[in-house]
Amino acid sequence: MDSLQKTENYLVARGCDIHKVKDHLVEFRLPGETSRTPGGRLSLARDGTLKMWHRYAEKGLAAGEPWLPAGDIPIGDKSTPALRAHVDQLTVHQELAALIKVPKFSSVPGQLRSYDPEQVWRAADAALQAAGLIPSRLNGRYCDGSDQKPVYKLLVSNDGLATAFSFRGDIDLPAPWRVGRQTSDGKKTMFVTGRDLGLDGDLAPPRSSPALPRPVKTPEIHPADLDLNRDTIKSWMAAENPPADHRHLVKGNATLDGSQLRVYPGHHRYTGTMMVPMFRPDPMGRRDTVEVCGVHHLMPKLTFSTDKIMAKGSRTVGAFVPFPAPDSLMRAIVGDSLAPIQAWLAVADKTKPLVICEGVATGLAIQQSGAGNTLCALSSNNVMEVAKWVKNAGLFDSFPGVVIATDHDIGRDAAGRLKSSAIPRAFEAAKVTGFALAVPTATSQVGTDARDLLGEGGPQAVRDYIASAAPAADVEKARPDIFLSANVNQLSKEPEFER
Repeated sequence: MDSLQKTENYLVARGCDIHKVKDHLVEFRLPGETSRTPGGRLSLARDGTLKMWHRYAEKGLAAGEPWLPAGDIPIGDKSTPALRAHVDQLTVHQELAALIKVPKFSSVPGQLRSYDPEQVWRAADAALQAAGLIPSRLNGRYCDGSDQKPVYKLLVSNDGLATAFSFRGDIDLPAPWRVGRQTSDGKKTMFVTGRDLGLDGDLAPPRSSPALPRPVKTPEIHPADLDLNRDTIKSWMAAENPPADHRHLVKGNATLDGSQLRVYPGHHRYTGTMMVPMFRPDPMGRRDTVEVCGVHHLMPKLTFSTDKIMAKGSRTVGAFVPFPAPDSLMRAIVGDSLAPIQAWLAVADKTKPLVICEGVATGLAIQQSGAGNTLCALSSNNVMEVAKWVKNAGLFDSFPGVVIATDHDIGRDAAGRLKSSAIPRAFEAAKVTGFALAVPTATSQVGTDARDLLGEGGPQAVRDYIASAAPAADVEKARPDIFLSANVNQLSKEPEFER
């Protein structure tokens, strides 16, 4: 039995309700706890050290042996006492006692309501506008009367909790908005629930302790925005190739060929913006079909401090951009969204590997260097989803190999943590799928990607980079500078704000 499962069993045996399990953290509710957000946290370090605390316990938990005091855990501008133990000390004979002091807990578990994130988003957006904020062109960003730049941001979690914060660090909104906990970089937040916004949620069944092992939760699939799809398809068919000096083709050290992409036609409101159509696996599970799910805009100049943005309504989870020739799929679309993946396989070079990377420019550099066919996942968050689809749909059988290529994002902060999660996420995706992992050489500068390699060493440098791909375990051994643990316990703090 692994250590994480052992901690879950321990909590369930004490009558606790397991809410969420991450790689190193278990969130739980104590018996009788009915708060919407579970207060219990139990973290597991690599050496088996455990830390346990409760967000709502002013004086900490009373847990008995083998638990010992472990100092305070910071939570926003407050703190709560923590306990420590080792996973090997946990047995079913030890008790997890009740909290010494818990606000607003009842003795009988109540029923909660769940709220649709889309409904919460619309209601929270209306509440922000009613408070005087002005929606910007950037989805989820808002301006105020003192600044034309979008300085406020709205986030809605899958649980239907809306959170707003300001890039200035401070925010003050009227009721029903309430003060939330600070972000990891110290910004003040405010939040509302679906109930605060007057929405009718679905009544959830009473909680009970889950059976072991825990069930696998199927991620929610949001339907494609058909109006956006229709405009994207129509504009693509009427569009022209981008000019050779388009901002995104001449950035950096290497000039890219943009003939596989398009710019919006002259009469369109986004004229001059380069279109990058996004696809995702068929939501109905058909392995030979993909769906248009949005469009990535590469703008000809900076707008509100950025030059690229997802069009409003784009669905990013599992999304990718294929090279060569995304046009092959665009012209094979049936109806408003679906296309056969065979249309792309017919133009792909099946003598070369399939490479999963992040950015569009990175994908173009790899494909145009002759290093392989590319699926650009658009974000490191998405690499795992795209890699799993390639594996589960059998797409890997059409190529001599599959490579997950990551940038050389090895910079660390003052605490010794990697600043970017790009390499850890690519590494995990390679381990899960068994695909090879490509990382730029140790002599590369921090942040080097395929486009940088193309500019510095030409197409051969990019081909060598992809050809150097190896199993994740081999890369981990060869590059201890990347995978060496930080010199601090990264689990000693409250997990980063995730609403």
